[in-house]
Amino acid sequence: MDETVKRLCLACQDKPMGANTSLLDLVFLGTPDIAVPSLEALARAGHRIKLVVTQPDRPAGRGRKLTRCPVALTADALGLRVIQPPRVALAAEQIAAAQADALAVLAFGQILPAPVLAAGRLGAVNVHTSLLPALRGAAPISRAVMGGLTRTGVSTMFMDLGMDTGDIIFQQATDIGPQETAGQLSDRLALLGADLLLGTLEALARGQAPRTPQDQALASHAPRLTKAEGLIDWSRPARELDWLVRGCDPWPGAYTLLEGQPLKLFAPTLVLAEESAAAPGTWLPPRPGLEDWLLVACGVGVLGLKQAQAAGKKRLMARDFARGLATGPGRRLGC
Repeated sequence: MDETVKRLCLACQDKPMGANTSLLDLVFLGTPDIAVPSLEALARAGHRIKLVVTQPDRPAGRGRKLTRCPVALTADALGLRVIQPPRVALAAEQIAAAQADALAVLAFGQILPAPVLAAGRLGAVNVHTSLLPALRGAAPISRAVMGGLTRTGVSTMFMDLGMDTGDIIFQQATDIGPQETAGQLSDRLALLGADLLLGTLEALARGQAPRTPQDQALASHAPRLTKAEGLIDWSRPARELDWLVRGCDPWPGAYTLLEGQPLKLFAPTLVLAEESAAAPGTWLPPRPGLEDWLLVACGVGVLGLKQAQAAGKKRLMARDFARGLATGPGRRLGC
């Protein structure tokens, strides 16, 4: 994949934000925070955004109050027209009526049917947060961290009826930091994706957008996360649990049980290669220089965690959390 990444990036490297001189009429489809930088970049560059399509507003927070999604809020602030159909197929005529040159899509949350894909004169372009064909699907960022990858990136592609199977246009790679969480990586990839989308649309407008079919033999998948996947199995190696904790931050949050109650654990993390005689899941005593860490014996090695959150409580530094308990070290987590 490295040579492919290098080749596909040549045409879009070193393009400053707003450098696109070929402006297009666009329909933008996206919903969550990660899509906001791309929408803002398109508006700032001068592209004519005829319509913004997002998922419907949904209840959020403890009060379950109906909350406008991030892309809709941004479109409102930019004075753009927004529609929020329960199924995008129901909005096919409205999208076609926008007479867009192209559709720009990022984290919209639904598969686009053929009538919608056909609504852009030059096609539909998707920004996907992995180096395709790796990690196709809904959760490529979390899956990259949870899988222990040290490198990922963003891809732009021509959309087809499959799940992230279209021809690749450009790609941009980036390293995953040793302590980077899925949330932190998402913020970085959002900005990389915005830059890559601008370069992609410029190439598209000039008729110079390359098409590289994906190698199906190299494809992997990144299905949507579930809350159950955040449950920590302390019999696993500490290194794998480090990946899990960071990959589940901020959602769904890696968790264990403490006296039968859920306890969420968060990065920063620390992996100690040493072996412990204690059973996996045992909360180990503090030691000099590591007093701020909650140390837990694992199947292989010891995992240190810097933050913890008891059910119904605020996230605390591990040292403060431990101070609020009558007893700590010596307990078994996960029971």
